[in-house]
Formats: sequence, structure tokens, C-alpha cells
Amino acid sequence: MQDTRLRSAAQLGTTIRMKRKEKGLSQRGLAELIGVERKWVLRLEAGNPKAELGLVLQALSALNLRASLSDEDRPASRDHRPASPSRLDEVFRQLQRPARE
Repeated sequence: MQDTRLRSAAQLGTTIRMKRKEKGLSQRGLAELIGVERKWVLRLEAGNPKAELGLVLQALSALNLRASLSDEDRPASRDHRPASPSRLDEVFRQLQRPARE
């Protein structure tokens, strides 16, 4: 599957359904992998805009899909690297550091 730019919950749901079918998983099978009821997967695939983000991320992980964010207001350089780090870049770096005891 190639990278796809998603603009709505419906597009995300369709993508998840396609990947689930590609992997030969039933809705029930995906639900079991992420610890939800089949009805939750059904609603997610139908484009539920109120789906819990944590569970959506678990569904993506179970299907070996990744989500990424990009700042479309910032122009990229000609070699497709970001022009300069944004404040969000620093926040994400902080979140990825191991927790201190």
C-alpha cells in the first residue's frame, strides 16, 4: 500500500477496511487484536469521527499501518526535507525520550 493522505474519518475507515481485508482478517479478528467489540470496528470502518484516538492507533498498529503528521503550512526544501525544525518537532523529541525515574 502506498502512502495515502487522509482528510476525513471516512477515508481513514475505508483505508483500515481495505488493509484488514488485505490481511485476511475479519472485523471480529481485528476487534480481538485490539480488545474491542466487533461493533467498534464496524463503526470505525464506517468513518466514525468520534472513535477514541488510542484505539484507532492500536488498530493501525495491529494492521502494520503507520500514521504521520506534517505541517502543510511550512514549505519543504527542494530535497523534500523540512526547511527547519518546528516547535512540534521538539515536543515529539521530548515525548520519545525514555521516562526518568
